[in-house]
Amino acid sequence: MDKNVDLRISRTHKMIKEALFELMDTMGFDKISVQNLTKKAMVSRTTFYLHYKDKYDLLDQIENEILDGFKNIITNLPLDEIVTKGLSNEKPFSLLLRIYEYVKENQQFFKLIMGKNGDPSFYYKLSETMKLTALKNINVDRLKIPEHYAVVFTFGVQTGIINEWLRTGMKETPQEIVSMITQVMHDVPKNIYR
Repeated sequence: MDKNVDLRISRTHKMIKEALFELMDTMGFDKISVQNLTKKAMVSRTTFYLHYKDKYDLLDQIENEILDGFKNIITNLPLDEIVTKGLSNEKPFSLLLRIYEYVKENQQFFKLIMGKNGDPSFYYKLSETMKLTALKNINVDRLKIPEHYAVVFTFGVQTGIINEWLRTGMKETPQEIVSMITQVMHDVPKNIYR
């Protein structure tokens, strides 16, 4: 019985999420109403309000889900290996690749949310999530420069690259993006950390 309920809830969330994405693409988030969402998702307003307070809560929940995915990837970032061996080493390279594969897997969300009809604050949320997660992994005693600059050099660049990659149509594969990053930033970690 519980499995059927879970499947129904998952299906409802998926239908509402897809409706939100379609409407964001055509009319922009600001113009969307709960009535539009429920009609597009073919669910009742009662069902919608069982799961979300309003359209902002829906968007927050989707954004938080995506940001949690970033946290899970970045938490495993081997900063000590990056410091000693650079970004081109196998483990840091594969983890950086995982970030860009994650963006590719969720490209519909990213294109909409970071596009003209999306949520302008998401770029900031993404940047802050990456920075705060990274700060937990940084040994400040090893830094050659102030901590906040080290985090920006290490992760602020990534949000800028993600944004540019989305803006230009994601023509490169995640592998090509990470190869470019490692070529350009090969010695940057070594220059930031002792």
